[in-house]
Amino acid sequence: MKKKLVALLMSAVMASALLAGCGTAKDAETEQETVEDAAETETEAGSEDADAAAEDANAEAESEESNESNESADAQAGEAVVLKCVCDLTPHSEILNAAADLLSEKGIELDIVSTTWDATWNDMLVDGEIDFAYFMHVPAMESIEEEMGATLYSMGGIHVEPYACFSDKYASKDELPENAVIAIPNDSSNEYRALKVLEAEGFIKLNPDMTAIDASVNQIDEYIIPIEIVEMDQANIIPSAADFDAYFVNVNRALEADIDTTAYLMREGEDSEYANIITVTEANKDNEAIKTLVSVLQSDEVKKFIEENFNGAVIPAK
Repeated sequence: MKKKLVALLMSAVMASALLAGCGTAKDAETEQETVEDAAETETEAGSEDADAAAEDANAEAESEESNESNESADAQAGEAVVLKCVCDLTPHSEILNAAADLLSEKGIELDIVSTTWDATWNDMLVDGEIDFAYFMHVPAMESIEEEMGATLYSMGGIHVEPYACFSDKYASKDELPENAVIAIPNDSSNEYRALKVLEAEGFIKLNPDMTAIDASVNQIDEYIIPIEIVEMDQANIIPSAADFDAYFVNVNRALEADIDTTAYLMREGEDSEYANIITVTEANKDNEAIKTLVSVLQSDEVKKFIEENFNGAVIPAK
């Protein structure tokens, strides 16, 4: 009897142990599955976070590229330099306009403030209201410096307009009558040119010490051929041309007045040193845009335009 009781007790204990063992295995399995599920969830969450971070980085990069593109466009727009100037209508403004596309390629635009000359042009240049002037030659520049106490600079010669004498009455200088009345400009530099032509053509003999600064009829030492010279403002010469037997003017003014510039009585030689220049003040003598402007105006393309459009009345500067 005792032996049966002992056997029953041992069976119960073993069954209990067996049941306990099964529960532990199941618990362990469940715990393992839970850990794996958590790890998988964490991995998925980490992947999603990484994807989100990558998307944010791409968006930021695209934004930076867009900003850089906009900044580049703004920079390019900001590269255009506007230069303000005054110049004679013909041929100066025509030459500048012909060079507009070439200048645009260099990032330069021109604002031509005026093409009708008056004495305020000199003030505008000296006072800095414009960046450059394109209507004078070196002797004229030096004369303005003397008159205004200013310091000006030539950035380079662009074209030459041989100074000429025209007549509404006579076809050649040999037809001029004795004591012919000839009008010449009263600004010293252009008067110098007119007097030098008259001397070269045998009408007068000048004081050898005369300069472009002090040129006037008072510098005439001798009248070889009797003539009467009238000094007057150049702007008034062509309007009153009928009052004279002959008159001297800049070729550009003759072109503006539709005068046949090939029908001159006498004029400077083709080697005239009176090239029309780009003139600036101290403030712009080192201006890179001005230097580029001069380079373009002295280019073969612009020289070709000058040679083909003014019938020899205007020639490129050497």
